[in-house]
Amino acid sequence: MAGNLHAAQPKTSLDDVAFLVRWGMKRNFLVRVFSLGFLTVLSSAQAQILPGVARISLIQGDVSTQRGDTGDWAAAALNQPLVGGDGISTGDNSKAELQLEHANILRLGNNSQAKIATVERAQIQVQIWQGLAYYSVFKDSEAEVEIDTPNAAIRPTSKDGVYRIEVTGFETRVIVRAGAVDMATPQTSSHVEMGQEATVRGTALAAGNVLGGAPAMDSWDSWNIDRDVVINNAQSWSYTNRYFVGSEDLDVYGHWVNMPDYGRVWSPTVGMDWFPYRHGRWVWEPYWGWTWVSHEPWGWTPYHYGRWFLYGKSWMWWPGPVDDGGNIRPEWAPAYVSFFGLGGHRGTSVKFGSVGWLPLGPGDSFYPWYGLNGSQLNGVSVTDATNITRLTRIVAPLRDDNEFSNVSLAAIDGRIRKAISALPADRFGTGRSAPKTVSRRAFRDAPILTGNLPIVPTREMLSATNRPAKSSSVLSGGRQERYFTKRQPAAAPQSFDKEAAQVQESIEKAGQLIPVREVTQLDSVDRARPTAPKSGIEKTVEPMKDAQSEHGSRFQTDESLRATSSSGMSRSTRGMIRPAPAYRNAKSRTASRPGGNSHTALSRVPVATSTTRKTTLAGGSHGAVAHALQSYIDLANRQMEKGNYTAAIANYKQALQVDGSNSSAKVCLGRARRAMQAENEIIASRR
Repeated sequence: MAGNLHAAQPKTSLDDVAFLVRWGMKRNFLVRVFSLGFLTVLSSAQAQILPGVARISLIQGDVSTQRGDTGDWAAAALNQPLVGGDGISTGDNSKAELQLEHANILRLGNNSQAKIATVERAQIQVQIWQGLAYYSVFKDSEAEVEIDTPNAAIRPTSKDGVYRIEVTGFETRVIVRAGAVDMATPQTSSHVEMGQEATVRGTALAAGNVLGGAPAMDSWDSWNIDRDVVINNAQSWSYTNRYFVGSEDLDVYGHWVNMPDYGRVWSPTVGMDWFPYRHGRWVWEPYWGWTWVSHEPWGWTPYHYGRWFLYGKSWMWWPGPVDDGGNIRPEWAPAYVSFFGLGGHRGTSVKFGSVGWLPLGPGDSFYPWYGLNGSQLNGVSVTDATNITRLTRIVAPLRDDNEFSNVSLAAIDGRIRKAISALPADRFGTGRSAPKTVSRRAFRDAPILTGNLPIVPTREMLSATNRPAKSSSVLSGGRQERYFTKRQPAAAPQSFDKEAAQVQESIEKAGQLIPVREVTQLDSVDRARPTAPKSGIEKTVEPMKDAQSEHGSRFQTDESLRATSSSGMSRSTRGMIRPAPAYRNAKSRTASRPGGNSHTALSRVPVATSTTRKTTLAGGSHGAVAHALQSYIDLANRQMEKGNYTAAIANYKQALQVDGSNSSAKVCLGRARRAMQAENEIIASRR
């Protein structure tokens, strides 16, 4: 029988308004944007497939994980990511659940050990070395699955199946509770249907199997069935994308609120001083780089999909466009945040005193820091827009909505600015310090980081817990791990030491804090254009013409962009995916395939469109009228920060009585009214 034996690889005040004007409007002003490319850790062959990420979604007792890039064992954490090459094991009276993706779940009983060989959209391969396992495949699974043991390769043939697997030395028992599997050994193969059990005994080269009836269900079966029911029947699936992982947790730890223009948004049950991406830590993962591990039990879905925004006095999570037809497949990210360098200085140094991060809103662009980035920025002139933009990959905003652009609003809204978390650069990713807030002045001086962070990962930054694995949960047994497989497993990840050395080299070669000049002619600014989602992944595409070509300096108008973006969409999708807003004074951006050939380059900090209208306040010809107008706006902004929406609305109205055409006051008035409405809705929903 054809097969393979594989051995395991070892392993607003006036200051606020003035700042905003300086930041995004004055011509010939230098905006500091830091961009760092780093060499990839994957081979060119692997680059063609975006690697998947599994989630530890349940821990009971002692559970440990092993890194594929170092071979190190450590205590496991809830919401910890696992990638290809990583292992997981349980101790006495312990259990663990691993959500491999939206429709494939692996659970381990006590004294069990497993390894993720491959986790990708189209292919999942796990290996059970020892113990008791349960594998559930839901009906919307799209992956081909293989489960390997020391003497058998098991392939589910049903898209809706439940399989119990027990491995003791060179004995493998497979019980099919639902669905069916094809089971292969070096000597023979068999097809096992629901209600049957197959047992394989003997070493891989001399293994034989016996087919019989399945035994009655016990407490292990009942517990697994209950978990499947909880996941499948969660109410939150009605409001989130079916490809999300972990939506079932949202039922228990929050509630859904209906919001105009956005539909259902999720409100977590948290305190008044709570902020997203604050309670957790950063860890370094192969390919993905800096990845957020939340300490909150629900902290997977809202931190790796969707966007956050402040609605009233509460932070809300919007899952993004949801399409019941499955045409939109969201892109998982290690976190949806913008990074900022704090305490740096202009020049060639890439060192910052601290690194800050801010949750992205629906109106914010996303600058990935992971993937196949290269260090091609060396020697590129900042005036050479063509070469610079070819190195950039951004994800366009999910909505053309400056009202919920957190990056822009943080400059003038203290409540949003409080959501910026920061850590000293030498403690980032170590888990040894709690994140702190950032002052208005520190944020004002901070460049936005559009590439990988200028921090070289160390082994201290690899563990999600900083705790060693308990000996009872690390199962050695004295035998080298060898599995019988039908499919060649993915290549082992590159060693961490080599990966860290590449990051260090990239920082030394390419790391520069570069001033970027604004484009003088605003009407000729190149714009990144969103396309209709292909496989449901939002992205931007490069302009049709080279930026230096004779006819390539102009791009389509907003109206033609909307027509282009909509032409390839379904009717339902067209209403949810909107063109990215034009970023003033920005270099054009191009996109690459998600996760591959992604580069980092100079970028412009996005500025809310409404802020450009505040230039009328700076003109000396307005005199006392401008001063009175600004005074009312300042007072209203202070009331907004305090959450006194009634007073804020009254002062914005006073500002409009002074200048009824002032767009800034109109926008702020609308925000205040919506904030008060949201607060009333939240209070009513909690009664």
